[in-house]
Amino acid sequence: MTRLKQVVVGGLTALAMGAAASSAFAMESGTFQNRLNGATIGIPAGAAAPPGLYSGLETAYLGVTGGGKGNQAPGLALPAIANAVPIVWSTGWNFLGANFSMVAVQAWYMGFVSVGNPVFSGTYPVTVGSFDVVANTFWSPINLSWNLGGGWFVSASFNFVAPDGSRYTGTPNPDYWTIEPAAALSYINANWVASANFYYDINTKSAGTCCAGTTVTSGNALYGDFFAAYKLGKWEFGPVAYFEAQTTADTGPGCPAACGMLSNVAVGGLVGYDFGPVDIQVWVTDSVARQNAIDGVNVWTRLGFRIWAPEAAKPLVAKN
Repeated sequence: MTRLKQVVVGGLTALAMGAAASSAFAMESGTFQNRLNGATIGIPAGAAAPPGLYSGLETAYLGVTGGGKGNQAPGLALPAIANAVPIVWSTGWNFLGANFSMVAVQAWYMGFVSVGNPVFSGTYPVTVGSFDVVANTFWSPINLSWNLGGGWFVSASFNFVAPDGSRYTGTPNPDYWTIEPAAALSYINANWVASANFYYDINTKSAGTCCAGTTVTSGNALYGDFFAAYKLGKWEFGPVAYFEAQTTADTGPGCPAACGMLSNVAVGGLVGYDFGPVDIQVWVTDSVARQNAIDGVNVWTRLGFRIWAPEAAKPLVAKN
């Protein structure tokens, strides 16, 4: 499958991970509602795919290492595995000069919270909580992509996460909605693919866990994923980076003291291989600067494939 055909499959699978997990401390510590840092790395999200129905799978291995690094609480880690499967419809419709597509994504994740890390704190980890959760559903009903020419693409989309996932005592699945406008600028040619993908999460009020169970509203946050990959035959490889920055404070009784503002920056590398019907990517990142964030070395894998495509119009043949 060519990279351009893979854009919607992988790109919106990556968007699904926004519904799967978050590294946020300040924004409802322990919840898994907001966008996962780095989830759209490797995807030129500014471009659209040819008309058809797509799916795939993205898996994130979170917190492979990282307990106690930087501003993170000493000895605290959040190892988890998150998975997401999208259903993507690239309609072939044109709206305002843009290609129009829609997406619904379901994610699920499993993991445990541990305190004590032999690498960073000299103590053995102790599991203090675990979870196995069907995530809140991610919806992206409006995705518009404009072809600017010369290999450049730009997109704008409206996304939201509905609080319809599994919820039980101790589950980090929140009860609030997240509204997410997004935009991306991408470049694609025969040898290079690069993109800057941006998302802004706006959270509604929650019963909350950040501030001793009081009603809170998690602060809004801006996310950016970046990559540039060189294509050599069926292979691709290149540097990657992402950032997360909380732009508004959590609100609710006691929140300013209990929940600090969050920020995080990470860098890493990506490698991918195009098998034809399936395109696979693997990338690894590590935090280089963070504030009030649980993060460290994370590893992702992504594959995508097309389920259905409309038949090409058959040429008319005149009879003699």
